[in-house]
Amino acid sequence: MDRLANDELMMAEALAEAAGALEAGVFPVGAVLAQGTQVLGRARKTMASNHLNHAEMNLFHQVFIGDYRFARADGLTLYTTLEPCVMCFGTLLHLPITRLVFAMEDAYGGCASVILTGAPPRHQHRPVEIAAGVRRSEARALFAAFLDTTSESFWREGGASPFQATVRGEPG
Repeated sequence: MDRLANDELMMAEALAEAAGALEAGVFPVGAVLAQGTQVLGRARKTMASNHLNHAEMNLFHQVFIGDYRFARADGLTLYTTLEPCVMCFGTLLHLPITRLVFAMEDAYGGCASVILTGAPPRHQHRPVEIAAGVRRSEARALFAAFLDTTSESFWREGGASPFQATVRGEPG
């Protein structure tokens, strides 16, 4: 299977996790960690308005707890429906993940394009290949459905307006 087809397939898995979060009334971020075509773990954001239970963090705890058997040479790829925030991207840099694929950019809090040249040496030499926009329209539809149905006051009152503009297709 070629790389693009695999990215599409793995992102479908992440989108399924995001749909599960949406069904539970939670911000629809889903994440999958894969080694080629093998899924190593999957998770979704849990608990509305919780700043720690991001899909990526839930996934990292699931896969990397206990026996630490992975290395950077293992070709691990993180697939997520939304560009990771600073917490999730920073944690990714500590892990043996060499590739990040996300569906939709986050104009409000995404950190995948952060330039690490001024970062401490440990992080400057941790290259992560990034692919953006894989199945973007499907992710965007999930986020739109969330914004249309959520009862969370932050979102109802227009919180994260750059994110909402991206979802709604309005100029940021």
